Amino acid sequence: MRKPLNVLIVEDSEVDAIVLLSLLRGGGYEPDFRRVASAEGLSAALREQKWDVVLSDHLMPHFSSEEALKIVRASDPDVPFLIVSGAIGDEAAVAAMKAGAQDYLMKTNLARLVAAVERELVDVEHRRAHRVAERALLAQEEEFRLAREVQQHLFPSVAPELAGYDVAGASWPAAATGGDYFDYIPAPDGSLVVVVGDVTGHGLGPALLMTDARAYLRTLVQWKSSLAEILEQASRLLSVDLGEDRFITVLLVRLQPANGAVEFINAGHPAGLVLAPDGHVKTELVSGSPALGIGPHDVARTSGRLALDPGDLVLMLSDGIVEARAPSLEEFGEARVRDVVRRERARPAAEIIQTLLDEARRFSGRDGSTDDMTAVCIKYGSFRHGNAARAGTGAPRCRAET
Repeated sequence: MRKPLNVLIVEDSEVDAIVLLSLLRGGGYEPDFRRVASAEGLSAALREQKWDVVLSDHLMPHFSSEEALKIVRASDPDVPFLIVSGAIGDEAAVAAMKAGAQDYLMKTNLARLVAAVERELVDVEHRRAHRVAERALLAQEEEFRLAREVQQHLFPSVAPELAGYDVAGASWPAAATGGDYFDYIPAPDGSLVVVVGDVTGHGLGPALLMTDARAYLRTLVQWKSSLAEILEQASRLLSVDLGEDRFITVLLVRLQPANGAVEFINAGHPAGLVLAPDGHVKTELVSGSPALGIGPHDVARTSGRLALDPGDLVLMLSDGIVEARAPSLEEFGEARVRDVVRRERARPAAEIIQTLLDEARRFSGRDGSTDDMTAVCIKYGSFRHGNAARAGTGAPRCRAET
């Protein structure tokens, strides 16, 4: 059975057109064709029908293959365009190929006409598929760009105003968007709830879940006085969104103005650290309840309490910093985290966070991080330093506050 082929022939000679059609039929095609010999005729043919291939003479009394190629490419950037010429110089042939022609053949040697058409019919499918994939990729990149902008606007843009505290946080997503979350939520009693959370995975899905968690926690802090109650209700609200294959770890720390009283609750999150002025770890804010989305929602959750002394520092992290891996697969590790904070602890909170993120990213290679990195630093009994600043020069995906 012959294969159908819509072929547009740009040719002033009817005899030459018949020869081309005869060769195509001999090669197993059943051409549905039209012959044109002018710009007007070519434009009309392109408007009225889609063509599988265009075969064009090079020189005609009132038309040329260069003109024809421009018209065809303006109409369809992919359709195969083959020049079939009685006489075409090498320079003209090369120029035609650079301008978008797929091939050229001499009328005195048309033995490879069918093979050239077959090759181009396969190639055009690849070109069109590639073009579709490119458009889809661009659309996806734009979608991620918008999602990234939305997510960055959800992170705190300025440091919280809380007497006696210097607080800073930053988040660096592994992908265009991340599943890490940090926030400062003022409570009705004048306290401040500092949150660091981590949705399993990274990318658009976890970023959307992070947005839900942020909204729920911000609302619950306004009408629930207990951190345990806040997490119980948040877990219940998030259960439908999380499904069975995702969960959220979260560490909440409530700061009381001026007196250093701290309430905290850790739901499956890496332990927070409390460092004394000399740099030793006074205590760890360890997990005492399951992550949100794991187990029953009415599981008993208990919070802990402690009192900060002037000069104490609280560090809250996501696991992306501790688990950042060098090309050798060595982990950055808790020891390096503590060493960096001890070394930098006299500096403002924002600079401590900046240095910690920089060193973790440098350790893993600039693009080597496979997980989001988030950290919050709380210094008690210290003065505020400067204004809000982004962590990392030229790093729009990372936001920090001082």
